[in-house]
Amino acid sequence: MPTADYRSHVAGFFDSEVPKHSLGLVYGRRRIGKSTLLEGLAHDRGGFVWEATRTESAIQLTRLGEQLGSHLGVGRLALENWEEAFRQLLALGRDRSVPVVLDEFGHVLEADPSVDSIVAAALGPAGQRSNAGRSRLVLCGSAIAMMSALTAGEAPLRGRAGMELVMQPHDFRAAAEWLGSASAPDLAAGVYAVIGGVIGYATDMVDFDLPDSRADFTRWVAARVLSPAATLHHEATTLLAEDPTLAGASPVLHHGILGAIANGAVSAGKIAKKLGRSVSNLDPALRRLIAAGFVIRHTDPIRAQRPTYTLADPFLQFHYAVLEPHGPLLRERDPHEAWEERLSAVFGSRVRGPVFEEQARSWVRRYADPAVLGGFADHVGPSTAVVDGVERQLDVVVAADGAGALPSERSVLALGEAKAGETVGTGRLTELERARAALGGRAAHARLLLFAPAFTDELRAAAGRRADVELVDLARLYQGD
Repeated sequence: MPTADYRSHVAGFFDSEVPKHSLGLVYGRRRIGKSTLLEGLAHDRGGFVWEATRTESAIQLTRLGEQLGSHLGVGRLALENWEEAFRQLLALGRDRSVPVVLDEFGHVLEADPSVDSIVAAALGPAGQRSNAGRSRLVLCGSAIAMMSALTAGEAPLRGRAGMELVMQPHDFRAAAEWLGSASAPDLAAGVYAVIGGVIGYATDMVDFDLPDSRADFTRWVAARVLSPAATLHHEATTLLAEDPTLAGASPVLHHGILGAIANGAVSAGKIAKKLGRSVSNLDPALRRLIAAGFVIRHTDPIRAQRPTYTLADPFLQFHYAVLEPHGPLLRERDPHEAWEERLSAVFGSRVRGPVFEEQARSWVRRYADPAVLGGFADHVGPSTAVVDGVERQLDVVVAADGAGALPSERSVLALGEAKAGETVGTGRLTELERARAALGGRAAHARLLLFAPAFTDELRAAAGRRADVELVDLARLYQGD
């Protein structure tokens, strides 16, 4: 969802004329602009914003009382408990709609897990009668699993929220527009493969320094990411340490899973083998990482087989494929030399490739015209085909539900291959044709999609003569459908 849409949703919630207090939730990855968005809109409306810190409840209440009293111009308020705190907060909206934002609410819950029940009581029928008003209370947090659990299942706040907004990093197109590199897709693709679409990674955390050309890319990545002095050098470790839902378990296991996925172990079995553990032993940690927003689970669109996994953000892929395994090299060698002599090749195979495959799938989901795909893309993901007795990976498979709900009953609309680091020729087209034939009748009319920075003249000529072949270069990936 574009930033403008996030802003519209929040503004609409703040300006609602509903004649009672209402609750909104906003959450997502750190450094994607949640606080900036909420603070700007709340302050424009004379609202109140408080950011929690990781400390004991008594200290949180003291700090909240000081800031709330200052906002009201009455000096520090003595808040004895969270019941009193929410009575005072909701009283801000006694006469009009007023935004009340509690940022980093996960720290409040971490210190006192009962606070969600207190909020539920304050917003319930009895609480609304005894403390009437129109406060627009927003609970904001970066601990995705913790925040999403607030309204799940039998949680006290289930059914109470009038807005639940999950903010995502920019996708590759929005990131390019935001960075001003949409007209230079090669540069945009390179930068995206390093820092993804997280706003903070393109601003404060690189001291507002971004490459201005492809020729400047090596200078930038060496100074702003690879250097042991660079803030981003340590970001992934900090991200995991900051998430309360991961704090109680082994950080070694979580980092091990992320590293295994980044370096090619994309199934539970392969991850377990790489780490020397059983799949059942691994499963709880893998589920925590998915719930926390660090790992994405891909369900096969056309086969009822075990899912595959990928890292949720290009920067995580970069960290665990480049930074973490080569830490000693970067401490001992000049980062610029290390990049040119060794790490640029690792980046091309371990980072640029997987990120480009995900960009291709994202293009199919978000931007491809249904006429290009031969229909509507109900299911998009990676899969496999057995060609001449050998299992072959398919980067992009597009399937439609058709008459059956089971994966094996879906019709295959399109098959795709994504190659980030080569000029693709007719050989890749032949491989896709063989994979299509191996999938049988349900793929007989599947379109063949080839994604690459460039294509040979021979392949372009062949594609021009056929209605079932689509070539997607970087310009089309970033600007076309």
